[in-house]
Amino acid sequence: MNKSLSELTRLTGGHPTDRRTFLKGAGAAGVAGLAAGSLPMSPALAQSASVVAIMPGVFIPDPARPIVEEMSGVKVENAPYVSPTDTLAKLMAPGGTSQYDMMVSLTNFVKGPALGASDGDERLRALDMSNIPNAEKLMPLFAKDIVTRAGKTYMVPVVWGYDSVIYNADEIPSDDELTQSWSVLFSDKYKGRVAWRDDAHGMIMVAALNQGHPDPVQMDESDLKEITKFLIDRKKNVRTMWTKFGEAVNLVSSGEVWAMYGWIAMRAALQRQDLNVTNNWPTDGLLTWHQSGFVPKDAPNGEAAERVINAMLSKEYGQKLTEVTNYPSTSGEVAALFDEEDQRKLGFDIVDRGVKLYGLDFPVNIDKWVESWNTIKTA
Repeated sequence: MNKSLSELTRLTGGHPTDRRTFLKGAGAAGVAGLAAGSLPMSPALAQSASVVAIMPGVFIPDPARPIVEEMSGVKVENAPYVSPTDTLAKLMAPGGTSQYDMMVSLTNFVKGPALGASDGDERLRALDMSNIPNAEKLMPLFAKDIVTRAGKTYMVPVVWGYDSVIYNADEIPSDDELTQSWSVLFSDKYKGRVAWRDDAHGMIMVAALNQGHPDPVQMDESDLKEITKFLIDRKKNVRTMWTKFGEAVNLVSSGEVWAMYGWIAMRAALQRQDLNVTNNWPTDGLLTWHQSGFVPKDAPNGEAAERVINAMLSKEYGQKLTEVTNYPSTSGEVAALFDEEDQRKLGFDIVDRGVKLYGLDFPVNIDKWVESWNTIKTA
């Protein structure tokens, strides 16, 4: 593993948890109906099968939990979640492959170390795909991201999302040219009214995209120096840098800032306060990510974990997850459950928007990115 694992923990914190319903009409009645028996009862439920899972709590919010447990016949017990880095550290630690039954984490961050150098080195269980038939219904955008090796499947994407600019449309017009890119966070026009995230990974990446670099994770030392200079120069326009979900939401809701680097659930939380807040679709690069379900190699309850992953890929769970958190399911059946307006709001149409999509992958030289970010912050 990368020697800077402890440093990366603060860079890769999971997206926020907000268990309450964000979209209008997403009431508890639907969940009550499901729990009452509209989904088939699995015989395994009566046997009290259970799995211990490490995943962001936001990915199994209270209204969606009964759906997963009813469909799988498995009780899901959440182990404490910290970050993708911490999840990987737990998996890679001595005995880590037998401590938990399943995990959900950033696919492209976890898969390299988890698979190991070659066939036979995997720290993951080869999934029995007959227990995960819903994997056949993934959106085409993510079907290619199922992680396989030597004819075996090890990871299946279950949730996806994107990072963009969250802004107050009462203060920054949506038709402002700056709003169509990450430039709104760097321009002099909104000096003192923008917030960056205190995060080397995300901020250096969006700055590089904004400056026209085609593939930020491949930047060499010279490229990184140029982006560092750019961010130091633009820092004069920043009101503050946020580190926590609640802090970021309060910055916008209080009116202290009008635009910030933000997450999907922040948009939803602010809209729930009846604020005219939305996200942009930056043409210079929308940061996309997906998180996969996988089972440690020696998991005590691997088959039960596979049934949970299958339930998380169901359209019933996917619909409730998206309603409650705004995070979209990777299931190809879910988008059709929303009307055209909500599909566009939630981003199910990102492929058709014509914006550049760029995966939130980790650069090989992340240590150098961290050093550069520290330089930017102290400049």
